[in-house]
Amino acid sequence: MNATESQAGSVTLEDVSFSYTTNGSGASPYGPAPARRAAPGTTAVLRQIDLEIAPGTLTLLCGASGSGKSSILRLINGLIPHFHSGSLHGRVEVGRVDMPRAALADSGRVTSTVFQNPRTQFFTSDVRGELAFRGENYGVDPEEIERRIRRAAGQLGISHLLGRRLSQLSGGELQRVACAQALVAGTPVILLDEPTSNLSPQAVQDMTGILARLKADGHTIVVAEHRLHFLRGLADQVVLIREGRIARRWTGEEFFALGDAERRDLGLRTLETPPACDAVPLRAHAGDDAQTPPASARGLVLEDVRFSYGRRRVLDIDRLCFPAGCVSALVGVNGAGKSTLARILCGLADPERGGRIALDGRRAGTRARLASSSLVMQDVHRQLFSASVRSEVVLGLDPGRAREVDVDALLAGFDLAAESERHPLSLSGGQKQRLAIAAAIAKGARLHILDEPTSGVDHRRLEEIAAALRSLARGGAIVIVITHDAELIEACADRIVKLRRLDPGGAASPQAEVIRPPAATATRRIADAAGRRKDA
Repeated sequence: MNATESQAGSVTLEDVSFSYTTNGSGASPYGPAPARRAAPGTTAVLRQIDLEIAPGTLTLLCGASGSGKSSILRLINGLIPHFHSGSLHGRVEVGRVDMPRAALADSGRVTSTVFQNPRTQFFTSDVRGELAFRGENYGVDPEEIERRIRRAAGQLGISHLLGRRLSQLSGGELQRVACAQALVAGTPVILLDEPTSNLSPQAVQDMTGILARLKADGHTIVVAEHRLHFLRGLADQVVLIREGRIARRWTGEEFFALGDAERRDLGLRTLETPPACDAVPLRAHAGDDAQTPPASARGLVLEDVRFSYGRRRVLDIDRLCFPAGCVSALVGVNGAGKSTLARILCGLADPERGGRIALDGRRAGTRARLASSSLVMQDVHRQLFSASVRSEVVLGLDPGRAREVDVDALLAGFDLAAESERHPLSLSGGQKQRLAIAAAIAKGARLHILDEPTSGVDHRRLEEIAAALRSLARGGAIVIVITHDAELIEACADRIVKLRRLDPGGAASPQAEVIRPPAATATRRIADAAGRRKDA
């Protein structure tokens, strides 16, 4: 990258304040009509932001979910005010481009973005077409587009996905495609919003290498993240955002030298590389009585469960048990079939003929599993339908169950009380995640499945979610957490179940295995606990 291109990578935010416009309609086909139509107004999200980012550096934005990190990225890439309307004051420049006044097409020549939810940035149906889309729109030579695609796919380890449809990919695979899209663009500034949220530990390590190469090539990188450890040695400056303001600044060296106590006081995730998910030490959790047995020794049992997408088999499980009364962490690499297994368990899909699923000792068909389960999806945007946060919590519940739910207590427990009248889709990614969990708890299901529930949350919210899951398990529910988050596993898991990706040449043996604690130990512990309850 030459000197002129390097200068194009400078970013300046000077005395910037921004408030989103709210139309006040409260309209939703799924929720009750609002008692009155709210007047249009604004929601202030950023206040007096002053930020200088030098070309060729990496800046980390950290802070609680909903603090304004994503809004800063939207300022830099021009989505504010061109796509997200509102009241903007101050100066925003990328290189020589005045972003609020430039056309979005011109903004796209200087910045590229990896969104927190990659599905929202895709325009085509297949991986290769998606990676070529941007260059084709800017009239880049087809041979150059293909060269960039091959290079980016190789760097991100997704060459084997180039012929696949986006609808067939896991959340982690979609995240890597979105990152490859930014690499193919070759813009001087690259913005990443929670780029590791759905990635396995190995993929997170790969992300570190990718960012290091981009930085070495002279790109300016801005990352908004809750996972922080992978940026040690890469971040040049770290900015803590709190309630729309810059609260603290550090150099990268100063930040990663923070003590653990100070880091926790700031509400931040670990600064040290956590262990692999299948090696997390399980322990008794604070607030739990180790002598209190699970409310039930029963659970969910799978036998001969197999599932394929066309000719590609993704699940081949001989036998697997998820006991009631404990939290089972389901881990494995991206594409191992974890989300597919979740869909089968909660009744959104059926295994191939011959597969058997039993709930509490009785065979459970599709309808029974649907009625008995709740699912917090990896892409939480797809399950929020109501007109307000409050109505979302009890949406779909029968009147008797809805009356039993203490909505105020649930919202307060997830720090959403102040957002109770907002539209769910206006929340930040982390707030949406917590709302979906609150709604799942309100359902009072027998089986709770959560797919990456901490993908967009800070340390304090992670602890709240872990406490909620432990409470569900203590009440006798079957709790399954699909996660790549070692901090969450340490905070709440009783068991770790590892799902291996099937070898195209033959099935893994076994594909699913209880590795921590060993299956026999887990079964004996639960049986002993049930015996103690019976004797009591």
